Amino acid sequence: MPTFLSFRRAVKAHAENLGVYASLVALSCASNAASRSALGSFAGPVRANPTSAPSATAGITPVLDAGANADQSDERAVEANSSNPSIALTFEDPYPLDLRPRASNPLRAATDDEELARWNVGGTADPNYVSSQASFHPGTRVVVDAYFAGHRNAKAVPSRGLGGERVQAQTRSKGYWPFRLCFEAGQREKKGLGGETRVRFTIGTRGTVIAAHVQSSELHNAVTTACLLDQLRKLRFEPRPARARSVVASIRIWPGDADLPARSDAPPAQIETTSDFDPGAVRARLSGKRTELSACFSAARASDPNLWGRLALAIVLEADGSVHRVSEIESHFPNATAARCAAAIVSAIAFPSVNGKPFSFVAAMRLALLSSPEPNPTTIARADSAPAEPDNENDAGD
Repeated sequence: MPTFLSFRRAVKAHAENLGVYASLVALSCASNAASRSALGSFAGPVRANPTSAPSATAGITPVLDAGANADQSDERAVEANSSNPSIALTFEDPYPLDLRPRASNPLRAATDDEELARWNVGGTADPNYVSSQASFHPGTRVVVDAYFAGHRNAKAVPSRGLGGERVQAQTRSKGYWPFRLCFEAGQREKKGLGGETRVRFTIGTRGTVIAAHVQSSELHNAVTTACLLDQLRKLRFEPRPARARSVVASIRIWPGDADLPARSDAPPAQIETTSDFDPGAVRARLSGKRTELSACFSAARASDPNLWGRLALAIVLEADGSVHRVSEIESHFPNATAARCAAAIVSAIAFPSVNGKPFSFVAAMRLALLSSPEPNPTTIARADSAPAEPDNENDAGD
């Protein structure tokens, strides 16, 4: 729910907020020494375990192209270590409201969205919290099975050439992302519970799909079902079969445990903003309040050492750059007290005026866990993704 702060035109620091802040700083100073030894050093990127927390710098800025913002990431890592070693607090580059940047590559955009969804849920020591569950999986779940018509067991047909096992492996590995993107696009238009879609298709002698039709679908979304069918028709199978083969595919898809981040209408490569909106200058103003903001999270960490997550704030500016309203948007930070404390501090910042007019933007910060260093996987582990297809006939068990 939006948090409306008690101010009319421009929010100023109230006496009660200053009192709260002073208490938080005192508590922070008292707890820092113990926190340093108890929590250890910075962790690496996202762990393979879906219940673990992302690292301090993972996904800080939505990456638009490979290698972009590398220098900025290093700068943010230094920032995270320089102020309060027990609080890994980092800031994203601010962006205009409803104009969150996304990668131009659909697969990169989808993986970034999953990572952002994980951060938006965050984590806590509460065993009943959603991300504390062993089954927690923020991303869309996709399970694909395929078999020759009349043979429910893929191994029932010998695997030499284009056998049943190869058909299933290739349908899974080549169809996972296209099927997932179809479902996620449909979820943004019309949310559903997911379910199974069964498609019967024919593989021609050139390895292409020459015919396909939907046998049944539990998705209750005609656009998504049509997209699944269209993507399946684009699959190519190797080696080419000696004769046309009829195949049945079962595509089961369910939403993840975290809401998909809203997809903005911004151009994929970059955001066109007004000439006077300077994300760097805005971020510098936020970084200038690092000590006060860290105190908010330090106080929360005193009672919940496993607290982590993303706090995204929608900030409405007056014409002179003073703050008119602050409310949480996109994220669901697990500790409401820390979120309110941070919002109160941000509300007192004087931001640069944007063209002398009211302006709205999103400023987000991320609180990461501190833990022992771990191996750095390059991709998010997906327990429900399909195995890769065999490289050659010997791998297929011939």
